Amino acid sequence: MSHELISRSPDLQRLVADGYQVAVHSTHLVLRHIPYVRDDRTVAYGELVMPLSINGHATAPPTDHTVYFRGEYPCDDRGAPIEAIRMSSDPEELAPGVRVDHHFSTRPEKAYRDHHHQLTHYAQILSRHARKIDPTAVTRLEDSSLVADSPAPFLFHDTASSRAGVTAIHRRVAADRIGIVGLGGTGSYILDYISKAPVAEIHLFDGDNFEHHNAFRAPGAITDREFEQARPKVEMYAARYSQFRQGVVPHPVHVSQDMLPQLTDLDFLFIAIDRNETRRWLFPALQKAGMAFIDVGMGVEKSDDKLTGILRTSLSTREGECHAPQMQRVQAAPNHPGGVEYRRNIQIVELNALNAALAVIRWKKYRGLYADGNGELQSTYTLGRNHLINNRRNGAAPVS
Repeated sequence: MSHELISRSPDLQRLVADGYQVAVHSTHLVLRHIPYVRDDRTVAYGELVMPLSINGHATAPPTDHTVYFRGEYPCDDRGAPIEAIRMSSDPEELAPGVRVDHHFSTRPEKAYRDHHHQLTHYAQILSRHARKIDPTAVTRLEDSSLVADSPAPFLFHDTASSRAGVTAIHRRVAADRIGIVGLGGTGSYILDYISKAPVAEIHLFDGDNFEHHNAFRAPGAITDREFEQARPKVEMYAARYSQFRQGVVPHPVHVSQDMLPQLTDLDFLFIAIDRNETRRWLFPALQKAGMAFIDVGMGVEKSDDKLTGILRTSLSTREGECHAPQMQRVQAAPNHPGGVEYRRNIQIVELNALNAALAVIRWKKYRGLYADGNGELQSTYTLGRNHLINNRRNGAAPVS
């Protein structure tokens, strides 16, 4: 995919043809060996960095006129900082291996045509002062090259993260191997959300076939062909999401106790099943093995000719912390939560999606991608009152 990006992008090819040292790292374009002047009027070399704008398999016109710089703050030939281009000077890591020190901004009369136009404009601003001090200081080299990394695990470059400047944060889960047990309404949305995270693998566990009613509580639109194939849910979803990313592994089986070594070999589990008889043996086994997991539950019922209900998200950590009352309910009540109404499939797609979103948000907080001020082990969303209540530690008092 990276080679295709280069071959279909004239602006990247032109940078190389002009003699620049170019690299693509985590959807960021890096121009190396850019001469600039330090405050002591000596010449040094830095790097210009900007997020790649991509449309399909080729670059698109840049959507932002700013660039980043790695190095000391550049000065003019007298040693005075070039303040006209300064936007900020806060060192940060835009992506793994992509560190910058400053953020520049200068807008031409007309928008930058492409990445070549934008980067060379900034390169000329810096290098013209360096050449006044050292005429041999050049940006162009005989051994010019373009090095591009792979967009893995995605089949497309993640320009959403690079444009937002959060690639380095998202990459904290790059080595994670995630399991989703149950691919019903909530489980399928968990898959949809997790598929956009750069995790290494996503393992899907469900023994049911995809049936007609599943189409009304699943992400996206189902085609006639997918119905006709009558495949297991996990195989259909794996085929669909493998068009977007690598590492989606289907397991068309219901989990059983002899599968525990396979489950505990993963880094994290999402459990989205409606059978407490499975939860009763699965939870203690996972906790004994030091496995972190999130269990979700949804109970919806009719009341006064309307629907009401509760969505639940429960976290059990590697350290053995969990919401003790929920664990006790699982042990005592084989059909809780949801009971008969759950088995009647009173599961509305937006509630499934919300339940999944709360679960994935809690996982991202647990993994350090989001701020975690409460450290809640369980949260419940009450539909009728629109209340979200958090329980912190082992049954401690609720926190709104």
